[in-house]
Amino acid sequence: MLALGLASWGCSIGQGQGEITGAVRADDCGLDDPDFSLEPSFFGGEVTGGQLNIRVQRGTDLESHADGLSIHIRDVNEIKQNRLGLPIPVEDDYLSLVQMSFYLNEACPSGFPSDHRAQPVVMQASGGEIRFDSIYAPDLEPGDTLVEAELIGVTFTDREHPDGRAATLSGTFSFFQQRGAPAQRFP
Repeated sequence: MLALGLASWGCSIGQGQGEITGAVRADDCGLDDPDFSLEPSFFGGEVTGGQLNIRVQRGTDLESHADGLSIHIRDVNEIKQNRLGLPIPVEDDYLSLVQMSFYLNEACPSGFPSDHRAQPVVMQASGGEIRFDSIYAPDLEPGDTLVEAELIGVTFTDREHPDGRAATLSGTFSFFQQRGAPAQRFP
């Protein structure tokens, strides 16, 4: 049933659905929200070799002006063949199967024309789990383009500001991986 609903979205790049909520704190920009909701409206992925980089964010702006999640999957074939439906630990080790970062560049703007002295709020995932019910692995099944996942208590911290920036997020997202013209990275 979900697949039928997803198929009705059409062919526009960036479409999907999801809900990511939790507690977020960034003291240096006055953010302390126990009921934070990302309200994602842009979903995309980029395949490089056997790796997949996923972006789930509010709005279609560049990451430097938006709030969102960046998810790096080191080996999509491993997940597709052996880990679908199973919780996968999210760690800050660079060799982890899944790595994640959470950026708050809309809620906590920095740089020109905002406060050029403010540091961007970007936090690395240091715990929790993600479960993929479907994942795009073009080497194995190029026609199966659905990406569907659940975040389970993923904790984020900023190593440079460990006492002032933290988040714990849970939620779901799903979208069809689509190839299209490269996004224009300038106005």
